[in-house]
Amino acid sequence: MRLVLLPGLNGSSHLFAPLLDELQDIDCQALSLPDQGPQDYDSLADILIRSLGNTSFILLGESFSGPLAYRLAIRKPKGLRGVIFAASFLTRPNAALPLLRHLPMPLALATQPSLLRALCLGSTAEEDILQRVRREIRQLDPSLLRARLETLAALQAPAQALGLPCLHLWPQQDRLVASAAAERLPQFCSDIRQIRLDGPHFILQTRPKVCAQAIAEFMQEIGVS
Repeated sequence: MRLVLLPGLNGSSHLFAPLLDELQDIDCQALSLPDQGPQDYDSLADILIRSLGNTSFILLGESFSGPLAYRLAIRKPKGLRGVIFAASFLTRPNAALPLLRHLPMPLALATQPSLLRALCLGSTAEEDILQRVRREIRQLDPSLLRARLETLAALQAPAQALGLPCLHLWPQQDRLVASAAAERLPQFCSDIRQIRLDGPHFILQTRPKVCAQAIAEFMQEIGVS
């Protein structure tokens, strides 16, 4: 049984490393998002569905990729048994996004340690994690980042509920995803477990052990571990 992981706004699989270290007993497939072409969710789903394979798997969407995981799931790919939303949402995550997408993208400013800790990582994040996140953000093409922010700003509520078993890893000190957006997830998932975790938006990176435990228990619960 595989766990297929879809990354956050950075689009690469590199930030999954702390979680993967804790999931060594599970067959994991960490995917990256295309860095060329349209960045809307339907276009991304058209490309990534080819990478899912045919054997049984659980799909994890981190942050930006939660709605992508949903769009893949409603296409009913062969083998999909459940979906995990990590620090994610299915409606616009923040009311400020329509304004933010039109502002300049000063990535050097956005990667200041104090700002990253305040908004993304929390004050107790290890230095190694901080530097990993800084590198990922600084490597982003500003035009690619803007395209993904536009995708988030245009996000609308799903038209149908997801019937598969779902897990929501919900960080309680999330400064990027509004609590109202996180709270709405059960409206679009008919079979969901929500786990409130003490931690920031980058919960998979700052609390990988507790997240790995929750993932393993979810997989065992639905009989696909």
